[in-house]
Amino acid sequence: MSDASTTSAVLVVQKDGWMTITLNQPEKRNPLTGEVIAEISRVLRDVQDDRSVRGITFTGAGGVFCAGGDLKSFQQIMAGGDEAEAIAQKISLEAAAFFGMIANQPQVTIALVEGAAMAGGLGMASACDFVVATQDAKFAFTETRIGLPPAQIAQYVTKRLGYQKAKKMLVLGSKLTGVEAFDIGLVDEAVADQAALETAEADLKQQVLACAPDAVAATKRVVEETLFLEQEELRQSAAAHFARAIVGEEGQEGVKSFLQKRKPSWAP
Repeated sequence: MSDASTTSAVLVVQKDGWMTITLNQPEKRNPLTGEVIAEISRVLRDVQDDRSVRGITFTGAGGVFCAGGDLKSFQQIMAGGDEAEAIAQKISLEAAAFFGMIANQPQVTIALVEGAAMAGGLGMASACDFVVATQDAKFAFTETRIGLPPAQIAQYVTKRLGYQKAKKMLVLGSKLTGVEAFDIGLVDEAVADQAALETAEADLKQQVLACAPDAVAATKRVVEETLFLEQEELRQSAAAHFARAIVGEEGQEGVKSFLQKRKPSWAP
């Protein structure tokens, strides 16, 4: 069964337990405008508690993933007079909430990168759980080259690359191909072409669908908590996640299916 919704800037298709979100302004290189951020955020909120949606793929139309923020909106900020700094801070915090929503989405998130993934577009990809790119994809940390810090994407790039590699890429405004991005760990897989992107996505989907959706959500949370909780808090939180799971429907079904040598109910 397929369900689709469309705006001029974003296409959303839901089929067989999977959602695909496509940035749909290829003539502008799929910028992260306020409209795009608001629409994707709305879609993510709508499915946050829906475990029938097992995963979400982000992609861009026209062979381009996302060229980053809308520079025209930056010009509008600069024309804001005395309010310009306050306007800029508000927009930056909206971007932070957007990237955070992607990173903390309970479902598995995948970025399929073809063509350019630059600045905020690269940040959006980095906030996803998995990134697959074509070998000739173009990644660029362009902010410092236009006089700006990569403020809200830095934490997601750092999580992927580690402190020193991230610092080098972000400070120097580095540019990378898909192969180079794979070599340093910015992407999880670099493939030959668009058809290979689809094959890699299908393989990831198959693996995700074999896993229990609530267990996936809990595991994502536990892994994230290792980054900021103290040891004892982490132990307590992990124990709580485990306890809820093992007495819940998924835990009981998983153990029963293992003992009965059959697939669990969530597996295709």
